[in-house]
Amino acid sequence: MTTTFMFSRKMSLPETLKSVFRSLGFIGQPPIESYRQLIEYTAKNAAYVSQVTLYTYIKARAGTQYPKLFTNEDFLTSLRIARWHIFGAAVADMALFAAAQFYVRGTLDHNHSAAFAGGIMDEVLTDYEQQDVEPKTFIEMLAEGHRRATFANWADIADGPAAFRASSDAVFHWAPIADELKSLDEEIIRNSIHLRWIGVRRDTKKLMRMEAIHASWDGPTPK
Repeated sequence: MTTTFMFSRKMSLPETLKSVFRSLGFIGQPPIESYRQLIEYTAKNAAYVSQVTLYTYIKARAGTQYPKLFTNEDFLTSLRIARWHIFGAAVADMALFAAAQFYVRGTLDHNHSAAFAGGIMDEVLTDYEQQDVEPKTFIEMLAEGHRRATFANWADIADGPAAFRASSDAVFHWAPIADELKSLDEEIIRNSIHLRWIGVRRDTKKLMRMEAIHASWDGPTPK
């Protein structure tokens, strides 16, 4: 069974080829020039990192039993629940990281940075129709994301690792693997998602056209 990225919209063949070529470095990624594009970029990369990390870990831990897991309904239920929790944490991590870039540049103050990040979370996490987890789960994800934004140390988050702790915690907590096995794998799990975030952090800084994004944001204007 191949892993699919279930959070993303269905892409046409030309779009799929472009995505593959971009991942191989043959085509550069387009710049992010608006708040809406930043929201879409966040959703896409959060889905990619969260699912690849989750499925890769399960496959490595399960070994030759990996295909059999997908005939077990209890496992599939746990997997669906896990992927949403990890995705939600990844969205919040990315939103906070993006907002932190505006804060350290002096474009947004603390409260407006929190509103900027919160708007991304709201847009992404209320944009999916699913039946795997209860609606209150997404409300709780949003509440936790907004809480993190309210008390954020933006300078620390802007450097990267401090912003991406929640998705690391989520993979470790929610991956449907026995706790006694996960405890042996904790360093591997956390390193795996950390390494996947490195390129996303680099690309986010490189691709964001901050003046254009800020101009397109309809949030409150700093005084």
